[in-house]
Amino acid sequence: MEPLYRGRLAPFVASFPVLLCAATPAAAQSDGVQIYGFIKENVESIQISGNGRSQSLARLSNDLSVLGFRGGESLGGGNRAFFQIETNLRMDGTGTAQIGDRNTAVGLSGPWGQFWMGQWEMPLRYVSVYKVDPFTAGIFASNSIMGNGFVTAANGVSPQSFDRRQPNLVQYATPDWGGVSARVAVSMPENRTATTNPIAWSGLVSYESGQWYAAWGHEYHGDYFYSGSHDYADRVGLVYAIGGVRLRAAYERLSYEPAPGQSVRRDAWQAAATYNRGPHTFRASYTQGGNAHGNTVQAVGGIGLPGTDSGAWQVSLGYGYTLSKRTELWAAYTRLVNHATASYNLSANSVPGLKAGDAVSGFGLGITHNF
Repeated sequence: MEPLYRGRLAPFVASFPVLLCAATPAAAQSDGVQIYGFIKENVESIQISGNGRSQSLARLSNDLSVLGFRGGESLGGGNRAFFQIETNLRMDGTGTAQIGDRNTAVGLSGPWGQFWMGQWEMPLRYVSVYKVDPFTAGIFASNSIMGNGFVTAANGVSPQSFDRRQPNLVQYATPDWGGVSARVAVSMPENRTATTNPIAWSGLVSYESGQWYAAWGHEYHGDYFYSGSHDYADRVGLVYAIGGVRLRAAYERLSYEPAPGQSVRRDAWQAAATYNRGPHTFRASYTQGGNAHGNTVQAVGGIGLPGTDSGAWQVSLGYGYTLSKRTELWAAYTRLVNHATASYNLSANSVPGLKAGDAVSGFGLGITHNF
């Protein structure tokens, strides 16, 4: 098993620190326990406009800082047992954190692949969040729109989200076959109610070799809205690297059945790029959420009503200066514009009281330190 800072993950200078969020767990090559993590903080200036109002907000934001423990032991024959425990760090005095509230699991690995059980991000999320999006997390990230908002939640909770970290998850990842690999996960049906028995599964197939990365992911939710509801998501991602430039793109389709006899479909796409030159990294991203299609009479997350102006867009620009292999100073700007009935909010650090049709802008100055 590779350490998290090698292999399939992009170098730190190519994006914010995704090295601590590997698609599959990574244990130490020698027996024992390693401590790892990152702290990412920024001072933000936020402006909200729309619906006849204008509001400003200044705040210190924690951008999903992490403390983790991982380790394992050799079982012989190339097989290993491993574990990982990740916890959110609440650095700005808001929110809550519990030990193991991020990617936390125990499993086995070998020449046959990896198998693990616990709480982890669904495979669909890995199509684009860490490879395509140059901002990964925080208010500048594309999952303000892509996936219809990120949650850590059990089956049936926050049913609008297709950008999820799930408890009660069982997963398998194949070995790498000449750059091709696959992964599948099932969230066990432990959230039965008197009327529903929600379940979810997700899969990912990816290719990565040389200058290219390509991936397709699919996710299914059953009984998330009501007994018999079926919701689907498909997402593709593509990256091409040449010199210090990485060109990135993603496209997704979300389909819901929010009530009996009702449905809604929404497409979204992202185009992004990064450029690295010495200690300097430039980042840019544009995300477009399309209009809703269907016959539903209720909004689904940030998605507005079919037959209305329900689209949205977000542009993010950033610059980073690498002080060392582990520390970066950075600045970033984002603007998220909701059309008349859309109500997408900023990722990770949402703004309170946002209404359909609102626009939000944010500028941040931050430090990221990995350990």
